[in-house]
Amino acid sequence: MAVWYDRVTGALIKQLPDTVISGRYIVDDICSFNGHTTIEKGGLLVNDGTDKFHVDNQLGSFTKTVKTEQDTTEFGIIESAILAYQEAIDSGKKSSFLIPDKLLARFELSKFEELLFDVLKKGHLQEIARRPRMELIYQEHLVPVSRAKKIAASANIHLASHSECWQTRTLTGVVPKQILALESEDQLNIYENRVYVKLLSFIESYLFKRVLEVKRLEELFKEAMDFQDAEDIYFELRESIFKLWGEGFSNNTQADNAAANGVTTLNVLALMLKKVRTLQHSKLYRLLSQNLHVPLKLNMTNVLSHDQHYRHVARLWNSWLETQQVNKVDPNFIFMRNQKITTSYINYCADLVKRTLCELGFIEQGDNLFERNGINPISFSLTKNSEMFLCVGSQSICFVPCFSESISDEEIEKGGQVQRVLLTLNRESNVSNKVICSSPTNFYSLELLAVLISKWLVKETYQSLGLSVNKLPLLLVEELREINDNHWMIEKNSIVVLKPFLSIIPKISGILLKHNRDMTIKNSVDNIINMAESFDNLLCCPCCGSQVNEKQWISRDDSCFSIRHSNCKHSWEVNRQADGSRVLVIAPAKSPESNLPYEFEQFGRYRMTINL
Repeated sequence: MAVWYDRVTGALIKQLPDTVISGRYIVDDICSFNGHTTIEKGGLLVNDGTDKFHVDNQLGSFTKTVKTEQDTTEFGIIESAILAYQEAIDSGKKSSFLIPDKLLARFELSKFEELLFDVLKKGHLQEIARRPRMELIYQEHLVPVSRAKKIAASANIHLASHSECWQTRTLTGVVPKQILALESEDQLNIYENRVYVKLLSFIESYLFKRVLEVKRLEELFKEAMDFQDAEDIYFELRESIFKLWGEGFSNNTQADNAAANGVTTLNVLALMLKKVRTLQHSKLYRLLSQNLHVPLKLNMTNVLSHDQHYRHVARLWNSWLETQQVNKVDPNFIFMRNQKITTSYINYCADLVKRTLCELGFIEQGDNLFERNGINPISFSLTKNSEMFLCVGSQSICFVPCFSESISDEEIEKGGQVQRVLLTLNRESNVSNKVICSSPTNFYSLELLAVLISKWLVKETYQSLGLSVNKLPLLLVEELREINDNHWMIEKNSIVVLKPFLSIIPKISGILLKHNRDMTIKNSVDNIINMAESFDNLLCCPCCGSQVNEKQWISRDDSCFSIRHSNCKHSWEVNRQADGSRVLVIAPAKSPESNLPYEFEQFGRYRMTINL
């Protein structure tokens, strides 16, 4: 029996729950899935479009969140962007972590839409609604002779056997009182009209989705362009996001014209949708739309082939059918596609984490090793379970990409000691330390990661703040007292470091030369030098890694400090809180808004308050 690895909690389970999230579990052995696919060892359990799973002897279903049309549209855009990103990477090209230029094609009318526009413009569908073809059906009815317009062929036979219909009887025959007559009835329920009505339903649904898609893409482009001149957003954040957006386009003209093209296309689609919905109020549509079933394979009758109006119905039907080919695939194809999307999303998130480190001032030195002033090198690794680990010193953090919106914060509590952070499509997780929205449609994905990684790095860098070097020889204490310039506070045989003192290490080394045979002094000096190197890291900006001179350090009480003037336009300081705790405050060096409450959307990683 296969064992499953839960990527959310990091635990192994033998029995899958009744309801699972697509892409959450990895199998440790070969198994058969729904009777049509074999999942290899280390493979992801993803949906195949049936929303059910049958693995070995386990049965269950995939989580199916009830979504609005807007959510479905958003999800479709994200899928396309992720696949476009992977395609660009595979071909050796650069691609943006936001919407790529490949999606600009969505702003253009497709062949089907151009055909529909032409047919509606010429009024073929409107003419069918106004004067539909009908089938003339004759039915036999027994009526008074005065009302009979057309006699049925079987009228004589019926009259001969029904004497109650006689008026009188004569020598040569009878005078009828009632007679079997033919009455005509117009019948609209013919095959061609059923095709027409069904086509209107298909077109209305198609256009509604396309309008939502183009409208959402237009909103994204407008939001991106707004960053260019936004006055209420800190300029470094504004430029960072706009630069990230621009990487998705081969030239600036594409981005500039995209929004204008989107407005034009949106107006055309909305106009066609309005016309189609008007046709849905016609008598023909209202009469035939209930419980209507028409096979997708069209039967080309003479009317659909040669009628001046109905032949355009057949053209539109076949053209619409071509746009739906992607939905006419078997479960195995859907499984493979969903597996590809999930894998592409994992690669997307891995590259996004690396890019975030680079934005924070780290330089990749090869072998997934990232270096920056003020902190030990960070190692990046992607495990066989599709988990990303960042390790520095004794600290580790794990990022788990999940191409889903259905994971809650509570489930992550089950994880181990290493902090686990889910990278998902959940747009409501902008302020969570457990779930981060990493999506091509979220302009702040990189900023969210940058804030989280910065807070995580502070734990490693600032752990030396307020520490002391104890059990120093009295002879060394006296020597340190002589060279002290408020670098430390001396208490009996220990010192509490108050500010960086790497610049006077040569003097401390001179003390060691004077007492080179005293191993106790040598060990104590080594500890002091290590403390100096750790404390010197506090001179490096937590936001970008730029280092300032020791003279910029302003000491405060209770091991607090402030650095106001740096070369990187950032300031950082450690303040004491009323409850005795300390907080690190990072802010732009010149910001009139510095006294206002923190707004992530305005400052991103450039303004943070971190508990130490």
